[in-house]
Amino acid sequence: MPLVAALTGCPQPVMVVTNNLRFKTSPRWPIRDLLRLWPWVLPFMLLFLLGTRGLNEPDEGRYAEIAREMIEDGDWLVPHLNGFAHMQKPPLIYWFTAASFRCFGLNEWAARLPSALAAMGSVWMTFFITRRLWGHHRAHVAAIMLMSSLGLFALGRLLTPDMVMCFWILASIAALVHGRAWLFFIAMGLGFLTKGPMALVVPLSAALGWRFAGGLRPGWPWFRGLLLTLGLGLSWFVVVCLRDPQLLHYYLHDELLKRVASHSHGRKQPWWFFIPVLLVALMPWTFCSPRVIRQAWRRLRTGTWLARHGLLAGWVLPPLLVLSMSGSKLPTYALPLLPALVILFCPPLVDVYRLWKIGSTAVALWITVLLASTLMNDLLGRQASVRDLALNLEQRLEAKPGEVFLCGTRAHGIEFYLRQRVGITLGEADMMLPPSTPASALLHDHPQDCLHDYADKQAYGLMLDDCFKKHFAPAGWVASERVGDYVLAVHERPVMTASAKSPPTR
Repeated sequence: MPLVAALTGCPQPVMVVTNNLRFKTSPRWPIRDLLRLWPWVLPFMLLFLLGTRGLNEPDEGRYAEIAREMIEDGDWLVPHLNGFAHMQKPPLIYWFTAASFRCFGLNEWAARLPSALAAMGSVWMTFFITRRLWGHHRAHVAAIMLMSSLGLFALGRLLTPDMVMCFWILASIAALVHGRAWLFFIAMGLGFLTKGPMALVVPLSAALGWRFAGGLRPGWPWFRGLLLTLGLGLSWFVVVCLRDPQLLHYYLHDELLKRVASHSHGRKQPWWFFIPVLLVALMPWTFCSPRVIRQAWRRLRTGTWLARHGLLAGWVLPPLLVLSMSGSKLPTYALPLLPALVILFCPPLVDVYRLWKIGSTAVALWITVLLASTLMNDLLGRQASVRDLALNLEQRLEAKPGEVFLCGTRAHGIEFYLRQRVGITLGEADMMLPPSTPASALLHDHPQDCLHDYADKQAYGLMLDDCFKKHFAPAGWVASERVGDYVLAVHERPVMTASAKSPPTR
């Protein structure tokens, strides 16, 4: 081998063993430099092209519009959507998004910035957790694997509360393994204020696994700590319920009981739904699954479980069981379990070049898919962005002012891009409290009501294609533009003739 190096002039790779991990490296690329490269790549990966796509419907358009109205109205306590009180979610994600709008303007980049920052924070929290459990070098491996996984890349670029809640969950678990009791309880409370009970289920389950495996030291202030958690997490709910007591029944019955124990939210899926979701979210590192299953089975037979394995088991298994038994399932609900799988899937023997080769290839592939989705917006159906449609509509409104309304759809991005509230059908208004007088003027009972109310006006309606064909096309409305499954229907103001303007004289 030295002879080959002398003849070719190329240094030969050597093996470096650190912390029971074996890495291939070379004099030209020391192992320390390669492993510590990810903090510089991470911001570029998540912020690059963050604002090129329009806001996808229905979630991104809805959250962005609520934050915009929060700034416009100056009401930071009660979120509003199109002028109606929107109390389905706690307000922390709206506060973060509104603050981002204040700093960087009303645009897609600012809208998604809280999720991108939360994704960066989640990678760092995973690094701190893994370093405490397995050591410094394996922590770098876990960070590289998580940042290149499909789940983190996708949700770190979407305006939803899921990524922010995942960060608080990871922050609480990081505080748990480092023995920072009060930070553990504070992070749980902030997670609850972001999206609700799952922010308590995952950290508490991880803490039980850590405790039963002997990793948690005694003397934690559980009673006072949980009071602090509930005080933070329930603070907003208590305030709004004191103002409007009818909300208490809604939160306990509709948002908690019915969401978990029924299919009333229309998100019914089989019990095994989250298993393939997690395997897809873990790509490209899913190929490590057979090794992890073999090791888990070997430890189960021999009883050689350590405290760190108890923590990961508590982190994944009980929450996965709770999610699987719930009557309401969405792929994003499994996001807090993804970092635990990444930590578990860290291979004991790592070729650092192969690690970076797989990770960088995966990120390049995710960015390619991102660019393709921007270019093929029409193929996204009801998830398509209405940005281009709204910009064209804005030009139409300058030429022919008229009224704008949504009929049978929740594409609230149209309000965000037009910077105004629009008419809406009653079933899509999501009213929990009686509307104010200005907001009630925007309500229409059903599509036929829209046809009647706008019969003698210049009007522009955004609706789904099926709604247009069934109700508006027969009434003479014209499909001006189409984006995804959405249609912009136009009704021209009737031209009044001279005879129609004045009654005939006798």
